[in-house]
Amino acid sequence: VAAVAARLGVAASTLRTWDRRYGLGPSSHEAGSHRRYTPADVARLERMRHLTLQGVAPSDAARAALSADEAGQAGGQGWAPSLATAGSGERVHHERLLVDPLSLAAAAMEPDEPRVHRMLGQEVRDAGIVKAWTGLARPALGMLAQRERTDRPGVDPEGVISAAVLAQVRDAAAAAERAREGAVRPLRPGALAPAGASVLLCAAGELRLQAHVIGGGLAERGVRARVIRAENLEDPDQALRLLKERGARVLAMVGNPSGTEALVRVASDDGGIEVFLLGADAPDLWLPRVRRVRTAPAAVEEIANLVEENR
Repeated sequence: VAAVAARLGVAASTLRTWDRRYGLGPSSHEAGSHRRYTPADVARLERMRHLTLQGVAPSDAARAALSADEAGQAGGQGWAPSLATAGSGERVHHERLLVDPLSLAAAAMEPDEPRVHRMLGQEVRDAGIVKAWTGLARPALGMLAQRERTDRPGVDPEGVISAAVLAQVRDAAAAAERAREGAVRPLRPGALAPAGASVLLCAAGELRLQAHVIGGGLAERGVRARVIRAENLEDPDQALRLLKERGARVLAMVGNPSGTEALVRVASDDGGIEVFLLGADAPDLWLPRVRRVRTAPAAVEEIANLVEENR
């Protein structure tokens, strides 16, 4: 029960209540052993959980879950067969999880930090850090932002997801550094940038998390990147000196932090730094060596291509 509850992002007591009240318990019976959940059982529980999180009354959600086509619900889920043996005491945290924004948000609300990290790690391995952000973590954060419930002191679901995202970015950057040292191959196809090439990502406030994600995506492409607080670049002349001291060939402004326009103009006039303006709210500047990009995936692609072309 505990293993299945952890997989679904609910308390074990909740599963026992659903079993007692609605008959949503394990259906596999073996002589001399406890009842075990089958893939079909888990599929019904997952449907029940989704419906209750959407505001459906538990009794109505249970009726809908029980009346669903069990075969259709269980089919195609890579994680379901492994849960049939969850009651055996085997370690199951290496098996595939059901990964979607709702499941991630639910795990963060528990909070079940190991599960959140496993879900994000699985998505990063499947799709890369940027797609894990745009397709999983960011939508989950959006769901959490819309909720009206209060949090217990010390429980911050958004913080749990943000910490897990940063951990995945660190892993990507560390793997890229090992690749440069010749220990392993890079995570994603693409030539490694030379040691002197670097990108400086500048962001303020909540956009710093997205800047770190873009930096992780660049690391997967073998491009060195660093993130700097926008507050440190408000003086354009001092900022330009800092960029040159850091060996930055690309400056990427995420959003429109204070002082962006002045800094971009100085960098463009200097001629030695390529500038990218990222996001829909980026300033509308049309200057030499200044490019506009709206999305994180496009930013990684265009910046990495530029660095690789100018090796």
